[in-house]
Amino acid sequence: MKKLDVLMLKSFIAPFVLTTAVANFILLLQYMLKYFDDFVGKNLGFTVFAELLFYFSLNMLQIALPLGVLLASLMTFGNLGEHFELTAIKSSGITILRALRPIFLFVIVLSIGAYFFNNYTIPAANLKAYSLLYDIKHTKPALDIKAGAFYNGIPDYSIKAKDKLPDGKTLIDVIIYDHAIGRGNKTVILADSSLMYTIMDDRYLKLELYNGHYYSEEAESESEIDRFYRTEYDKMDMVFSLASFDLKRRKEELFQNNRQMKNIDELRHDIDSFQNATLSQKANFIRGISQYLGYHFQKKKGIIDRIQLADSINGGSFNLIEASFLSFDFGQTYVKKESQKKFDGNKKDKRILPENNPSVMNFTDSLKSEGVLMKRALKAQKIDTFTWSYIESYVNIVWKSKKVLYTEALNKARNVKVAINSAKTRRDQLTREINLYTIEMQKKYAQALACILMFLIGAPLGAIIKKGGLGVPTIIAIFFFIIYYAFTSIGEKQAKTGVMDPYLASWMSDLVLLPFGLFFLRQARIDARLFDIDIYTIWIEKLKRRFARNHNKA
Repeated sequence: MKKLDVLMLKSFIAPFVLTTAVANFILLLQYMLKYFDDFVGKNLGFTVFAELLFYFSLNMLQIALPLGVLLASLMTFGNLGEHFELTAIKSSGITILRALRPIFLFVIVLSIGAYFFNNYTIPAANLKAYSLLYDIKHTKPALDIKAGAFYNGIPDYSIKAKDKLPDGKTLIDVIIYDHAIGRGNKTVILADSSLMYTIMDDRYLKLELYNGHYYSEEAESESEIDRFYRTEYDKMDMVFSLASFDLKRRKEELFQNNRQMKNIDELRHDIDSFQNATLSQKANFIRGISQYLGYHFQKKKGIIDRIQLADSINGGSFNLIEASFLSFDFGQTYVKKESQKKFDGNKKDKRILPENNPSVMNFTDSLKSEGVLMKRALKAQKIDTFTWSYIESYVNIVWKSKKVLYTEALNKARNVKVAINSAKTRRDQLTREINLYTIEMQKKYAQALACILMFLIGAPLGAIIKKGGLGVPTIIAIFFFIIYYAFTSIGEKQAKTGVMDPYLASWMSDLVLLPFGLFFLRQARIDARLFDIDIYTIWIEKLKRRFARNHNKA
């Protein structure tokens, strides 16, 4: 390794460690403030909080690494440019790309390490962090008996004190309700004063009660009447277990199904499971809805069968009339056309075809009218009494079953609507889960690659601005980090709602930063002066002279 490479690495590693640690601390502090109310007053001890902060600091490190790389590269090359070391390197014939190479290789190795860190360490840290956080949130606050209010924090007991002295241990006019036997307020203890303190490493609370009475109502074994007891005492000690205030650790296996606790292989397996569940849900929906889709065809087939049966009984005359009625009532125009075809070529029956006798087309309307109209229709059609009675009985059956048919159709339509809504809800839920798991999987790649992109932005930009320290580099780093964080958050929210493809949402921030990195790298290679005010002043003067020259010509 050449001395130049050693110089560049030494100049980069120290600021990188410092800036990453600072960024990790700031992000951790900002994240933990959300749960500040869950920590207050629980007296959990230093070790519990230290463990929680350690696990969440590992979680925040995946975000702090790109920010640390950006800020460290800005500071490193800004310092080299400010002290003319970068100028000396260029004057010796070494290009800016050659000067960037050792740190670039270091960042590539760092990105590979960040990928494995995101894939294996982060899920394990998340499992321990969020399981511990859940246990802390469900831990009862520390013992705090306030004056004038009942305290029910101790199981099976309600304690009230009229006053509490400033020492925090002496209570005045104490009332204690004992619910241990589960029969209500059958036991009441009164005391003029009480001294409160913990014993046995804060595992038990002891109350020394003075000058009071003990009231108890106990059931007799051979009598239905309870016996009342009243006892006066000068001093009485009561000891309460504080085990309910301890931190109860639950099994970590209860939390391992969350997507944040899984690596890429597990996430890919779950995505495949969700996709198979989606296909299975669609197949079950089609299989379940098929009975409703076949309703129309089953009824149509039944109508045709009845027409063919009537045709064989009545020689065709009744077939045509029944077909006309059914085609009007159910909209089965196909049936009417098929019935008409049977009588084409039969000259004896042409008088009752619709085109030769319009009254046949309006036959069902006549049936719906009063009896006088029905008699007129009977005379007009010259139908014998037997055939008319058959028709009349058939019409009565149809009109009686009409309400039943409509009710059945309405119920089936409602069932179809419920089935569709249920299937849509389940499909949307599965799609949302697939998107969330896909985002979580792709983030492990995208966040690792973000380290390289941040270096491509920071190193050339630092060489251009030639400003070291924490001032200008910090401002620029915050600006680009806000862009990175904003596009990441927007992409995740859009993908969760199904508006954006989850793959595009995961990589959107990297795609936005890539053009910036390539542009700054090109400008640093040609030694452009992007942040020199003089260059922009010269451009403005040139534009003014050009406009003035064009104005004079005009």
